[in-house]
Amino acid sequence: MTTCSRGHLLLALAACALAGPAVAADDTVKIGVVAAESGSFVSAGHTLPAGVSLAVKEINDAGGVKVGDKTYKIELVRRDDRTDIGTAVAATQELVRDVGVKAIFGSESHDFTLAMAKITQPAKILHFAGNSTLDTILTDAAVAPGGDAHYLFQSEPREFQRSGSTARGVLSLLQPLVDHPIKKSVIIAGNDATGQFLSSYYIKALKAEGQEVPDIIFYPPDTTDFSPILTRAKSLNPDVVHFWYNGDSTLTALPQALELAVAPSYFLFGVDPGIWKERGLSADVPVAMSCVPVCWGESSNAKAKTYFDAYFAAGAPKGVTSSVSLLYYDYVHMLAEAWTKAGSFDPDKVVDALLVLHHQGVVSDDLSFNAHHQVTHATEVCVADPEGKISCAMQQPPADAPM
Repeated sequence: MTTCSRGHLLLALAACALAGPAVAADDTVKIGVVAAESGSFVSAGHTLPAGVSLAVKEINDAGGVKVGDKTYKIELVRRDDRTDIGTAVAATQELVRDVGVKAIFGSESHDFTLAMAKITQPAKILHFAGNSTLDTILTDAAVAPGGDAHYLFQSEPREFQRSGSTARGVLSLLQPLVDHPIKKSVIIAGNDATGQFLSSYYIKALKAEGQEVPDIIFYPPDTTDFSPILTRAKSLNPDVVHFWYNGDSTLTALPQALELAVAPSYFLFGVDPGIWKERGLSADVPVAMSCVPVCWGESSNAKAKTYFDAYFAAGAPKGVTSSVSLLYYDYVHMLAEAWTKAGSFDPDKVVDALLVLHHQGVVSDDLSFNAHHQVTHATEVCVADPEGKISCAMQQPPADAPM
């Protein structure tokens, strides 16, 4: 090889490097999902690829996404993290380095997302995750250009908002069904990073609503016999026992709680009333339920039925937390809109476009990101009375965090 030809080759390689990764020759753009499609958190994990897949299908069926002078189809690449953080990290590395995705959705596990962000952010990959823990890292400095989280977006409300709207909704629905004032709430939560984080906010939200709340009772995530934990809870004479946060564990614990008559009312976080009805569940006391963020089995949200009809028709199972899919579905459409608005796949231009978008989504008619890359919207809370009647209401979040 002559010196001249080597020089031309180096110049060509340098030009390609400056141009960044190219869109596939067949005019497709790839996005990735990392989620627990197996393992202990599969009930929530399987909802992510289902929700993202539905959005991708809708966009592609409508002709694709127009970026600049070309129209692209979206290709979704799924990876199962098997509810293992090491697998989630490895999957993220593969999607970024080998597959060449433009964006990643997931994971549904809070600590997994933080680990994944260590890969997506230096690589300038748009990253959407429905984890309220992101509030702790989405600071002014982090989201600024060049910051550690400039390409990271939180597709779930801040935890003080979600916990605040949930607590207010639960108490307002249960109180008319309990024959005395509800004054004492006991929280039973899974003892893992997510359970500890979420319950730390929920206890503040309950106290802000005037509740007396003893120390949280934690249980190991793999618990099946809740008798000792429930006996301890009963000794505290609660008006409400709040099961927070794993829906599968909650549905194991509730029948045991009812048998022991632990409390005159209960709350099941992340359990859809559709599951309550399909499994033929019942209780001789009122039981509140919340959805993350909108229910599929019974809803006061006008758009929910249309969305979930399409979601289940596409093959998604009717699960305890199927509504978690809505922490991702709307944001695929927003990403496509941002690509079109930016006229480019350049990640910095896409971030700028996302921050000025107002999207008519399922969870909100005006869905948008704030300066910290976070969204705000209501949470749906339902209650089943002892006769089996279910009623639901959308509860707006508080404006400020409780002191």
